[in-house]
Amino acid sequence: MSPATSSLATIEDGVISDPRLLDAVPPSDRVAVIDIGSNSVRLVIYAKNGRYPTPLFDERSNCQLGARLDETGNLVQDRIDAALETITRFAAIIHAMDVAACYPIATAAVRRAKNGAEFYLPAEKILGLPIQILSQQQEANYVSRGLTLNIPDADGLVADLGGGSIEIVALTKGEITHGISFNFGHLSDVDEAKILQAFENTDWIAARRAKRLYGVGGSFRAFGAAFFDRAAYPLPVLHGTKIKSDFVSALCNDFTKSKPNFNGVPLSRQASMPVAAKIVRALIQVSGVAQLVVSGTSIRDGVIAINELNDAQRADFLMAISQEIAEASGRFAGVSDALKLLLQPLTAINPTPGFSRLVEVACNLADMCWHEHSDMRGDLAARRVLGLPVNCMTHKERVWLGVALYHRYVGTKQNKPRPDELESLLGVRHRAEAVTIGLALRFALIFAAGTKDYLGDIRFEIDDKFLTLHVNNSARPLFDGACANRFALLAQSAGRQPQVICA
Repeated sequence: MSPATSSLATIEDGVISDPRLLDAVPPSDRVAVIDIGSNSVRLVIYAKNGRYPTPLFDERSNCQLGARLDETGNLVQDRIDAALETITRFAAIIHAMDVAACYPIATAAVRRAKNGAEFYLPAEKILGLPIQILSQQQEANYVSRGLTLNIPDADGLVADLGGGSIEIVALTKGEITHGISFNFGHLSDVDEAKILQAFENTDWIAARRAKRLYGVGGSFRAFGAAFFDRAAYPLPVLHGTKIKSDFVSALCNDFTKSKPNFNGVPLSRQASMPVAAKIVRALIQVSGVAQLVVSGTSIRDGVIAINELNDAQRADFLMAISQEIAEASGRFAGVSDALKLLLQPLTAINPTPGFSRLVEVACNLADMCWHEHSDMRGDLAARRVLGLPVNCMTHKERVWLGVALYHRYVGTKQNKPRPDELESLLGVRHRAEAVTIGLALRFALIFAAGTKDYLGDIRFEIDDKFLTLHVNNSARPLFDGACANRFALLAQSAGRQPQVICA
């Protein structure tokens, strides 16, 4: 059986189709992806079709299935044995977790190896499922869809550097315009001159004149880790980290010296970083990109995006995730929607779609730490946002939402613990806007005791001079002196005078 006909599963327009894999999956069922790469074999299991950001299970084993593939054209037996051992463990975990749908995929090592069947046939028997061996085009499509799920308007080059191949795709505002795969990766024995020649012979890489290179894969994350070690960056979240090309080139030089400087690079990556650095250095040289954007996305994100998410979730993944957090953590149903309606007039302080979107996300997250100790809620809420395991936020959006959630719980108090990261990345104006939204959430949720009913009895009106609160007579008993003080602080934060109208 050849890789082209290796399983019953097929891909039509990037969607895996197999009756055993794509039965109707209720929203509460579990979904697994097994990613069999040249360097590692990874299992990730998600709940609720992968929408909620934290996987139920995420484990990888560095089997190096593609080791010595360039020399022999074959997978070597000890690496096959190691990968099959990992597949056996993963099959037991999938069974124990009662997974409803599983997507096993294999990439360059199995695709390229003359003896690939010696791995995938026994692996399929262990799993009881076909393994889809992705073509170069299919692999590039999944990688791109995983990136654009989290960065919808990505514009530039995407490079997914694996152990046995590198896929390069050109994106224009999230749409693929070109794509190619090269049969060398960070485990390859390849000369840098040949790498340069391969890139130069692909004319659109240079002609695209891309400003950004989105780097996908563990090697690029290692570049990010080295950047954190050397640049004292204030928010050590790898996804979305932006590094100027000159700095990346300097790292490449450090990694390829006779005595390399691997400071910050994980130990498991150090052996393959010299080859990775040669590939990255050549790509930067040929493409002329000005900036590397480290991506925490993967081919697995693309598998989930294409096969498990609906159009609304794909359109704004951060909104979808924050809505699910609201459903899972809120005390009372319907509160986040009522908050969005109430705070909508406040978006006039920054009438841009990006600001309105962040306000809506903040409304979804507003009650996620209600059950924590009152002295710690602001600090914990901010830290949860800063460390939320998603890739659909920029670093500035993380800090903005962290500031908003901090003040939602703390108000204007100065004696509460506060993450140092909240002082980074934002300008004065954007920080002030986040504080205002946080104080608005605090006022509204305390006024209504966290429920939705009384939120419909108040509304905001804002102009250049006043922030006016309209209170229905039915809710007048709730508006006590403490609420009046909180509203006055909100108006002051918005740069307006407070005005209350009861009717």
